[in-house]
Amino acid sequence: MTTAFDLAIMEPLNALSRVSMTADKTIYVIAQSDLLKGGVLLALLWWCWTRRSGTLIGPDLYSVRTIVGALIAIAVGRGLQNFLPMRLRPVHNPDIDFVVPHDVNAWAVDGWSSFPSDHAVLFFALATALWWANRTVGIVAFLWTLVVICLPRVYLGLHYPTDILAGGVVGVLIMIAVLTVPVPAGLRDWLGRMQAVRPGLVYSLGFLVTLQMATLFANMRRLIDGAATVLLGP
Repeated sequence: MTTAFDLAIMEPLNALSRVSMTADKTIYVIAQSDLLKGGVLLALLWWCWTRRSGTLIGPDLYSVRTIVGALIAIAVGRGLQNFLPMRLRPVHNPDIDFVVPHDVNAWAVDGWSSFPSDHAVLFFALATALWWANRTVGIVAFLWTLVVICLPRVYLGLHYPTDILAGGVVGVLIMIAVLTVPVPAGLRDWLGRMQAVRPGLVYSLGFLVTLQMATLFANMRRLIDGAATVLLGP
């Protein structure tokens, strides 16, 4: 179902579709760029994680909490997409006469429900973690997530505004919960010892996990899909 809220935002945006091929292609390139999306937010997070103690895992376990919150957020977001009733994306919805911008492959996400936006779930969760550490950086992160990551997806017909709104709420609430939950002292001490004894292992794992976060776990999902195809057949 398309709400009046969705149409109030989408109709003015869609009126600009195909007016300029350069504009459409620019927005498409931005929407596809992992560097501009997760890369910027993860760079800011690494700065926030290490600026106090100079290490990845500080006494408050801020980096560990952020990573756990992101993993839970994307799992919940994907679960909601899979188990809630199917919602056709705007590019596939014949009821709204959506004008598809230049260069958009309307069938790339065919069969995937649009609600909620997993981009909004993950990246608003990361913006919340940044706001937790530094209010100014957090505000910039929220604006970046809204304008650079999510708004282009609405323009391109990949999501409705309510997909973005719902995903953002889910991501923010999950990250707040993870950042505030008490951590057992034993686990805190063990992680601190691991960093002291095996810093190379800790930092290399941190790099790999945050690389996947920056790309919305795209490579990991492709690897899992490929392994399933090999083991179970097409």
